[in-house]
Amino acid sequence: MYKTEILERKRLERGESYTEIADRLGMHKVTVSRTLKGVTMKPRTVKMLADYLGVEMERIVQLALLSIWVTLSWSDSYVLELERVLFV
Repeated sequence: MYKTEILERKRLERGESYTEIADRLGMHKVTVSRTLKGVTMKPRTVKMLADYLGVEMERIVQLALLSIWVTLSWSDSYVLELERVLFV
């Protein structure tokens, strides 16, 4: 899983439309839109969009792992330990 909302937020900050990004990357605008909205998450497409928008893949993947951990955790101390390991 990827935290594609980070990419979507970056797109909005840059003021680019789905069509503009799609044209520059040679993709269909629906592919860009569905990926940035988290409907589809093909690794190759996510990577292309992350590179284009200047977001490191590690950030997207790490945050996804942290979200999964938070969902599955039994106590806050486990979450804090995972944050320390991932983000140090």
